[in-house]
Amino acid sequence: MNNEKKLSVYLDRIEELEDGSATAVFLLEEEEDEFREFVLPADFLPEDAGEGEYLTIKISLDTDKTAEALDEARELLKNT
Repeated sequence: MNNEKKLSVYLDRIEELEDGSATAVFLLEEEEDEFREFVLPADFLPEDAGEGEYLTIKISLDTDKTAEALDEARELLKNT
């Protein structure tokens, strides 16, 4: 089983918000000429990333943290 997925995304724009923060709007091509849009806080971007660039987003399963959380949950259940 592969515990990692890499997405090639297009950084369409960075939008400034009223509170002074910013969001990064990405486009992910699903099929030819069909895109899915999603948004992340702009502070997740590498410092030199800018609008119009392609980035790679890696999503991986953190099995260590998952096991740790399950152990904590089991301990809590045992003590109730």
